[in-house]
Amino acid sequence: MSKYIVSINGKFKAARQATVSVLDHGFLFGDSVYEVVRTVDGNLFAADRHLRRLRASAAAIGLKLPHNEDWFVRHMRAMHRKKPKSESYLRVIVTRGVGLLDLHPESCKSPTVVGIAKALPRWDDDFYAHGCKIILAGVRRNLKQATDPAVKSGNYLNNVLALTEAKADGAVEAVMLNAEGFLTECTTSNIFIVKDKVIKTPSLDQGLLEGVTRGFILNVCTNLKLPVQETRLTGEDLLSADEVFITSTTRDVMPVCQIGKHRVKLTPGSMTLKIANAYHDILHAKANHL
Repeated sequence: MSKYIVSINGKFKAARQATVSVLDHGFLFGDSVYEVVRTVDGNLFAADRHLRRLRASAAAIGLKLPHNEDWFVRHMRAMHRKKPKSESYLRVIVTRGVGLLDLHPESCKSPTVVGIAKALPRWDDDFYAHGCKIILAGVRRNLKQATDPAVKSGNYLNNVLALTEAKADGAVEAVMLNAEGFLTECTTSNIFIVKDKVIKTPSLDQGLLEGVTRGFILNVCTNLKLPVQETRLTGEDLLSADEVFITSTTRDVMPVCQIGKHRVKLTPGSMTLKIANAYHDILHAKANHL
């Protein structure tokens, strides 16, 4: 049995038989948007937030989604039910659809919706107990005026190159700077630092995706009355931090112990652990489940 459950336009297919046309503009040009939703206790977690972001990404590139949020929720639930029993990683991709071999999308009359489900990835327990290694990538993040990182699109070559750089150095993630040399985000995660008991993360105006988990962490800090700032950060700020952690849908809150050859002072630090524990409670709160 395949480890993937796949659907094309709402119809489930065997993974090997699930295909899209070579003339689909998602394949030809990366002209697509997507979201990843996970399950917690068998329920969709924060699907409403992810689907709002999917709609915003689609609107930003002038792509009209072919279904409403209720359809996507029902379909993701069906994807989860069809896979072997475990927590799920559920990806929904909406492409511009089939059209002429031409950059302009006017020939694409009907978007393609692809669903892919698999078991939720399990990261090494050692990363949470002792921290993971990341790097400061040489690859720079896309300019907001080019392909805006706030749009979760199929244009991921920038991230692919940065992660390739990280893996070559034995790291699990890469932090990318913007053209001005300030921190933005990692390839599939947001970055946080702690300095003198203040939590800091790059502000959205630096050119990054507004991560769903990032949003929950900012709320956690507010609820715990921990000082938090969305601000402009340099590579030196990162290297001089007392604590560093990354966040994402699949990673939750993962401490960082090393940045390139530099060792982080505290891993995991007390504030990282406090935030991680509070986020664990949010993950299992029924109010965030669908």
